[in-house]
Amino acid sequence: MTAATVKAEKSYQPSRPTLAALGVLSIWIILLSLPMLSGQFLAGPFSDQYSTGYAFRHWAAGQWGTTGAIPLWNPTIFGGIPFVAAMHGDIFYPTAWLRLIMPTEVAMNMGFAVHYVLAGFFMYLFLRKLRISWFGSVIGGLCYQLSGVIGTYAAPGHDGKLFVTALLPLGLLALVIAIRDRRLEGYAILALTTGLVILSPQIQMAYYFLLTSGLFSLYLTFGECKDRKPSDKLKVLGLAFAAVVVGFGVATIQLLPFYSYIPLSPRAEIYGGGFESSASYAIPWSHVPEFFFAGFVGDRLTYWGSNPLKLHSEYLGLSVLALAFLGALGRRRQIVIWLGGTGLLFLLISLGASTPFYRIWWEVMPYVKQTRAPGMALYVVSFVIGLFAAFGVERLELGEGKHHASVWVWVGTAVAVFGLVGVLGTVAQSLAASGEFSQSRVAQAVAAGDGIRWGAFWGGSALAVAGISVLLAVRNRLGTSTALLIIGLAASADLWMNSRSFWSYSRPDAEVFAHDAVQDYFEGVEQPFRVFDIGFPLGRASYPGSALMARGVNQVFGHHGNELRHFDELWGGKNQWTNWGNSNLWDLYAIEYLLVPSSAEGLDSIAGFELVLRDAITAPGVVTNVFRRSQVQYARLIPGAVVLPESQVIPTVLDQRFPLQRVVVFDEAEDLAVEPFQELPAPLDIDANVTDWQPGSMTITFADPAPQKSYLLVSENYYPDWKATVDGVETPVFRGNHSLITVPVPQGARTVELRFESAEYRIGKRITFASLFLVLIGFVVPVVRRRKGG
Repeated sequence: MTAATVKAEKSYQPSRPTLAALGVLSIWIILLSLPMLSGQFLAGPFSDQYSTGYAFRHWAAGQWGTTGAIPLWNPTIFGGIPFVAAMHGDIFYPTAWLRLIMPTEVAMNMGFAVHYVLAGFFMYLFLRKLRISWFGSVIGGLCYQLSGVIGTYAAPGHDGKLFVTALLPLGLLALVIAIRDRRLEGYAILALTTGLVILSPQIQMAYYFLLTSGLFSLYLTFGECKDRKPSDKLKVLGLAFAAVVVGFGVATIQLLPFYSYIPLSPRAEIYGGGFESSASYAIPWSHVPEFFFAGFVGDRLTYWGSNPLKLHSEYLGLSVLALAFLGALGRRRQIVIWLGGTGLLFLLISLGASTPFYRIWWEVMPYVKQTRAPGMALYVVSFVIGLFAAFGVERLELGEGKHHASVWVWVGTAVAVFGLVGVLGTVAQSLAASGEFSQSRVAQAVAAGDGIRWGAFWGGSALAVAGISVLLAVRNRLGTSTALLIIGLAASADLWMNSRSFWSYSRPDAEVFAHDAVQDYFEGVEQPFRVFDIGFPLGRASYPGSALMARGVNQVFGHHGNELRHFDELWGGKNQWTNWGNSNLWDLYAIEYLLVPSSAEGLDSIAGFELVLRDAITAPGVVTNVFRRSQVQYARLIPGAVVLPESQVIPTVLDQRFPLQRVVVFDEAEDLAVEPFQELPAPLDIDANVTDWQPGSMTITFADPAPQKSYLLVSENYYPDWKATVDGVETPVFRGNHSLITVPVPQGARTVELRFESAEYRIGKRITFASLFLVLIGFVVPVVRRRKGG
């Protein structure tokens, strides 16, 4: 143990250090979370939770509570998509269990608040395991949990990112316990943490987690434990790899269905834009000053940068960076070099195409071509900065760094003054003027002026206060512990002030999730039925995203990002839906209700529909008319079929001359032999009645026996996990008219039963339980050994 470590261990710590640290690391998060106590929901209008996340979770909790099982099929958006395979958020993450015992919005609030605390607390535990002082570990935890990109996850509702961020220091702590301390439970913690990271489910963040963990395991093996035999090094690395494999096993319940879904999802075509698309939402050079100056590129409403929108802050904290710089120059050279290199790697990743490095990374690294938004890698940089800041605090406790303190005072004062007089705002306007669409961006930069001014003032003030505290301590006018307390308070308060404007709230009982006349009307309608919010493709939707899913209302569209590819193609392209006005698609998807904004000109009456609600005000405040179609078929019996090349299927289905009731079209990819016909068969005048319908299962009964071999076409999307029986006999299911469930039925058939069953989910669940059993063994065996040894 070095002299520095000995001296650090003699520094101040409370009588119950861990409990005290947990309390300190909860203070700022409690302040940010206070609106939750009055029933508010951590989701503003720009949050994914507002338009989508709440609906996904509320609907799933209701299904789980009603059926006792996690739903596998979601019929409420995009004509139906797999629920587990397509991923709908934290389906298997522990936060999902909270929604079974408390209101959805309360459980989601707790998920955010608890994980912010855990991010700081796990960082604290990791730093203590590295033998950092109590003050250093607490301040390092504060710097991490409130760092700009992390503290602002709340704005876009990115709870999955937060889960991974909170678990990163726990995973590295597990590696220290496993590799350095040679304790089996370290591998068990690593396996469990890896599984939870993947179940977050934020796959790209998990990718960065695994890379960081791999690099850190190499540091522990070849840096800290370099005196061990080569065989020992290979052994610990092999065990760490095995633990990660077990972690993947823990997450197989989600991974296996997702992997099988990829060929049928938009990801089958990656993102369609190659390198440019993969590099989108990186951190451009114009954002780099915000590492040092809060609010430099504006917020959601005043953003002047080059990304399509701004949801996060990249502010690292001026005083935090000063502490980190001090720590990087200390005695812990080895870990500084290893983790400093890791931080540099992820900084280059987050900058994306701003540097030539990302092109190499994109070409060489597996799965990177299937991702975008490399800017999210900044959370690893925040971790390294927080770690180095803890090292800096440790140096201050040892009486080092007094020469840096004078610089801090002068630089901090200068930044505060320059910020107040508008110098930094002028720099921002100059950068905005040099970019594309400069006129509008300059206006945005001017609007961001107040934020830039006060962000620089508070950041500079925090740095100056830190410097003054150190100088007073050096001159024995302030105790070391008091000085560190002031430094920690100033640094964390600066980060907190940057984060708080990104914590936007709404009232679920009075806004988008409230009951209204439209939703109350649909509660009385018998399932199945489908609603088309015409304002959605027009940009004036009556409800945002997938909000109606929360009430179990089946929509044509919605918001998800990973719906079925064939649906996207049929409706005219993902997020474009250029075929939304095609009447054939309205028939095929059994659109029974239309939501039309009252302000939409020329849509006061619609042929084939009757007005059932006029000028109803939806929960989001949109005045809406509701139309109902009297003739709609959710299932239909079709006498003929034809097989065409895939390129001809969609044009045929969209053609207004296409006889929907007489022919179903299959593409050549379907392994199905159809009987040719010389002339179009006559339509079958037989009703196909949906006599029982639940998400993922339905029974369809024909009014009369099928007079000939024919095809049952159902207005829900096809997926290979749909199974069918015709009068009790197993029958294959096919994809007809490019995207719909189609079942061949023989002459005389009366009843078709459809159910959604996933073999991948069933196998994945078994692997998950087996993997959890291995994790349990990893915890139990050391306890048994210690008891026997005692």
